[in-house]
Amino acid sequence: MPEHPWFVIEPEDDEELELTDDDRAFAAALRERTAGWAEARVDGWLDRTDDALVACLSFGDPGARRHLIDVGVHFYGGRVRGDRLHNQLFILTDRPSTWALEATGTVDELADRSARWFRSVLDKPVVLYVWLNDDRYAYAARFAYADDNRTISQMYSKDLAPAGQAEELIAAGHVHGKGWIQTVGLPTPTLHQHVRGDRSRAVVPAGARAVTERGPLHGVWYE
Repeated sequence: MPEHPWFVIEPEDDEELELTDDDRAFAAALRERTAGWAEARVDGWLDRTDDALVACLSFGDPGARRHLIDVGVHFYGGRVRGDRLHNQLFILTDRPSTWALEATGTVDELADRSARWFRSVLDKPVVLYVWLNDDRYAYAARFAYADDNRTISQMYSKDLAPAGQAEELIAAGHVHGKGWIQTVGLPTPTLHQHVRGDRSRAVVPAGARAVTERGPLHGVWYE
């Protein structure tokens, strides 16, 4: 269990983050409402964009030293917006999720709404799907929220995949940017493993075998 609580204002933050009185009050109220929630492989801290204070939670993979996702709220004084964040700039995603937060109110009201939103995100079930070639080689894997099937992180190895599959996926449009295969276009996963969150809310594909342990997953991970 981490000893460091979330959303602490460090001594250097006043100058680096240019905190306002409302920022300090919001951070203190949010920290109070999330006290006792800290858990392994989830870190919480404060940052700033050009126009907002950012309260961020960063999730790691409990089964490996791998970053999964950053989520957080942007506090604008009388308004908050929350969703997945860019993992370096901590700006809000340009593709809002179905569970995004947007609210207006007082500092205390917004801290309360933000805390409840963070709790709902912490409880979202995360599942790892793995695809095996010849029931031996893991050629693709995908972390996803299993209540809304939203991808968190994924990898695909063309070298280990069935022959011709990558070309079929690209032809079908299951590719982003410079050749990043989207694993949502693959057939039913071979395996699935519950990673974190409320297991009872998870909806997994029929035929994907449940496991509690996993082998190595080699490859480049991307969103």
